[in-house]
Amino acid sequence: MRAWEGTRLKDTLENRDLIEAKAKIITAEMKAGTFDYFRHFPRGNKATTVGEYYRIWIQRKKPPVIRAGLARDYREHFGRYILPKFESVAWNEITAARLETFRSYLLSGDIDARRKPLSIKSCKNIINASFRACYRDARKDLPEDLQGNNPFADLDWPRTSPKDPDPFSEGERDKILEHFKRKIPHYFPFAVTQFLTGMRPSEALALRWSDIDLEQGRIYISKSRYVDVGATKTTASLRAIKLAAPPAEELRQLFNQTVRRLDDDGQGHVF
Repeated sequence: MRAWEGTRLKDTLENRDLIEAKAKIITAEMKAGTFDYFRHFPRGNKATTVGEYYRIWIQRKKPPVIRAGLARDYREHFGRYILPKFESVAWNEITAARLETFRSYLLSGDIDARRKPLSIKSCKNIINASFRACYRDARKDLPEDLQGNNPFADLDWPRTSPKDPDPFSEGERDKILEHFKRKIPHYFPFAVTQFLTGMRPSEALALRWSDIDLEQGRIYISKSRYVDVGATKTTASLRAIKLAAPPAEELRQLFNQTVRRLDDDGQGHVF
């Protein structure tokens, strides 16, 4: 990305030496991937529109600062939905009414004739999560341009009623597990563990053998796997699960089958 940046300094030999030294620092940071545009140019030329700011902002949003899955969501939401409508829009031109029009566009299904209209939940993830996160940081980086009300806070969202839980009956569960055992045996230990522990699939996929105490019959949940391995969804998700007999036996058999391929410190993934 090219950008012209003024220095507000007089053209003197001393100032030229100063700017050349700063340019060397910036060049080194660019090569190292640590360049922060706003640290060097808090009133720079490349921060006036959503598109210009986003391309600088997204370079900060990488692991380990944020989860890889969240970084992917940011890129997808902006690339597919937000930038086509807000690429050249100045940040101070974003209003609650403009966001409401954008939401109506997402709900209408006009994005792509091959796609169904987005749900309210998906719209909320795009607008109230990804777009709002970028706007939140823009307000800190551009305090002179973004004063007053927050249009994202002024946008009303309909209340949604969660559906009542509809779990499988014991008979249905047994039929499903029998199908896995006969038709897809490779996934049978995973299916049994899911049914009889209640852990999230992302938590099960993050399990390493060091997280399982087969002697005590316990699984220790401390991470989740969504694109990569990271923290659990909430701090309350950190817990120990007592294993019932069926998954404990399946995990013991799986351990015996795979132990020869494990790292010495038990860091091999269970599933």
